[in-house]
Amino acid sequence: MSTTHQPDQQTGGPNDARDTIVLGGGSRGWLIPLIVGAVVIAVAAGLFLKLGGGDDEKAVQGSHFSNNFQIAYQASSASELAFLEYLDREIAPDHGITIEPVGIEDGNQLDQATADGEYIANIYQHKHWLKQVIDATGMELTALGPVFQWSYSMYSSKHDSIDDLPEGAEIALLNDPANTAQALWILERAGKITFQDGVDPWAATENDIEDNIGGYEFTYMEYGAGPRTLDSVDAVIDYNMSFVDAGTPDEYRIYEPDAPREFAGQLVIGTEYVDDPQVEKLEEIFFDVRVQEYLATNDDPNLSGQLAPVSAE
Repeated sequence: MSTTHQPDQQTGGPNDARDTIVLGGGSRGWLIPLIVGAVVIAVAAGLFLKLGGGDDEKAVQGSHFSNNFQIAYQASSASELAFLEYLDREIAPDHGITIEPVGIEDGNQLDQATADGEYIANIYQHKHWLKQVIDATGMELTALGPVFQWSYSMYSSKHDSIDDLPEGAEIALLNDPANTAQALWILERAGKITFQDGVDPWAATENDIEDNIGGYEFTYMEYGAGPRTLDSVDAVIDYNMSFVDAGTPDEYRIYEPDAPREFAGQLVIGTEYVDDPQVEKLEEIFFDVRVQEYLATNDDPNLSGQLAPVSAE
């Protein structure tokens, strides 16, 4: 099951569900007091469990979270949704858990809801983006480790390969610092630019370029704008999933290097819940050895070529 939340919606936690009891009618009036009494007892018992006084299939004593793990992801990402659906189908049942993907477009809302424990975790960001969020907002979030890597490539509707780009080609990059650095690192690893000595490639900016071998001109775009920017520039460097979701032909992908581990997608939780007993199950599910093998071998069109296994370095 997938749920898409809009930024102005508020959702309750997993224990907000209530059973509906229908007493019915008929001539057996003597049953009503008995049933009402049973309902009162059941409600009291449910409250006892909800407050941590017991343990059943919907609660773990001492945990903030139920056995239905709501995991937030970027709502526009069919690949992240497909990944969560795989975990729910193949891995989570081994741990007595269900995974409910919750799609949210607003990254700040997604992270704040995670920090507040509305969701047990989210999967939409690499560690450098997470650091930017924490530094800018003060949200208390903790990354438990990398779970996949987004394929990040160069696309062009005008040129057939990265080597065909003309002198002075205009290349569009995402405008946030972490993704700008990731794009420049692609060009550096392709031998098309060099960085100044001592520059960390995962933090590089245009000002850190030592030699712009191709004389490229860089323009900057908002996240998700890659497909619609394609025809107005020589090339775009962006996440494969943005183009796949937009129906961009595969032949427009002209350079596809392996993604560095530095930009692997992280499993992120609210720092307050690091020691929550359900988080141990969360880690067992996401870091199961079967997960990386599936990412390397699956043929799901919503996943293959978009999310890759975590690289060794």
